[in-house]
Amino acid sequence: MDQVNREKIVSELKSIPGLKGIVGYGGGDNITESAILLYHVAGGLTNQELEYVVRRLDDIEVPLHYRLREIDSVVDAISDCLDGKITIKRESGHPFGVVNSSYAAEIHYGRILWESTDHPIKALKEKLSEQGLYPEKLRQATIAYFMKEAALSLKNGHSAAMQGGIHYASGSFFQAACSWVQVIHALNRQFLLSEKGGLKRANQLPISPKQFRVRVNQVYRYFAANNPTLAYCEIDMLESEMNELVGSFAEDVEGFF
Repeated sequence: MDQVNREKIVSELKSIPGLKGIVGYGGGDNITESAILLYHVAGGLTNQELEYVVRRLDDIEVPLHYRLREIDSVVDAISDCLDGKITIKRESGHPFGVVNSSYAAEIHYGRILWESTDHPIKALKEKLSEQGLYPEKLRQATIAYFMKEAALSLKNGHSAAMQGGIHYASGSFFQAACSWVQVIHALNRQFLLSEKGGLKRANQLPISPKQFRVRVNQVYRYFAANNPTLAYCEIDMLESEMNELVGSFAEDVEGFF
């Protein structure tokens, strides 16, 4: 997004009643600045006014790809993350689900284009940064929660695969792999926006199984070839390496297990 378009977008949007902040993205493998987050108070932003602004921006050839965020819900999600409470909800368009830490990631990575005079987005950024580059309670909770999720998914998938349920087993492995991606980012103290692009980024982080992305994709190929035996040979090796990485982390954290 260039400076001219940014100014036009802010100029059109900031007058909408109930809007608290306009945030864009830039700098990161799974972040695009063309995605604009609109933080608003509950019930304060009307669809009619928003649609009018979006149409006006389209008319002057300024594309706007936006997502809405209710500010109080984001505040609550970040508070939970800082307290070490991880939640995940199912949402259309997100096959893995939406993890509450993704809202913290949006605040962490986001570039404030405009906000109201009480500076709610800046306050959330400061709240996150008070606990360092990546909050330790969030790190520990993410690792513990998603290692358990991965183990359960793999157990259920394996029993299905041995009975010919390749489709179910593939879905279970997807859940496990996405859970590992969450763990890898936490081990490396990196915020993760969503599962989209997460595998590629996890593969590039220093604390990660060797050739992680290649091996995950190979598992899908084994399933596609109806060869669950080879699939689970690779899965078992990946799971073992993940357990070793988490074990090394746990040695440095008293009372982790």
